[in-house]
Amino acid sequence: MKNNLQILLKEDQNKKFFDLLARYYDKGIVGNWLFSVIEKTINSVNIKKSSKILDVGTGTGNLFYLLEKQNKNLNLYGIDISKRMLTIAGKKVKTAEFIKISVLLLEKKFPRKFFDYIFVIDAFHHFPYQKNVMSNFYNILKINGRLVITELDFGFIFNYFFHMIEPGNEWLYTKKELKNLFLETGFLIEKQKKIGTFAVMTVGVKYKNSKLIKNKHFRR
Repeated sequence: MKNNLQILLKEDQNKKFFDLLARYYDKGIVGNWLFSVIEKTINSVNIKKSSKILDVGTGTGNLFYLLEKQNKNLNLYGIDISKRMLTIAGKKVKTAEFIKISVLLLEKKFPRKFFDYIFVIDAFHHFPYQKNVMSNFYNILKINGRLVITELDFGFIFNYFFHMIEPGNEWLYTKKELKNLFLETGFLIEKQKKIGTFAVMTVGVKYKNSKLIKNKHFRR
């Protein structure tokens, strides 16, 4: 188990990495690919009007940039640890509230049963204490709320090597592992499917008013 100092150092590593990357994030092959993944994720989820939506690891705000075009009167909240990413997001999307905060502090920032949808796109593998984070997601979702996680998936062997080389990477779950993580947290799996060549989208529903899950401070 990692101690608090190790977690802070990992988050600081991630923050510095994405602050440096911010100005190039939307450019090139990778930027275009990620934009496509976000667009395909949105098109795979039926988002209701006037919903409260949280984008975790919002980056430069591309998810909300696309959602704004749907004119559904959505309440948009985006969090990230990179100030430079959030600065770009704020210029791109004027209707959203962007907050610089660690994913580990979600329950201190937002009340329970607050959001209709939580999106996490190409970000979950950076989070420390991933099972604990899943519990936080569950608790701040409304009943019948959806958690949508789209992650890279290269298969187990390649995932292992990605964990070794990608800066700030905590753990990259396989498709099967991520499905099991949703179920262990208390979600019903609504759908799981490939999004493009190297990404998998998993949608979980908080489908009943069960007892709120208490935080457990451990990782996978």
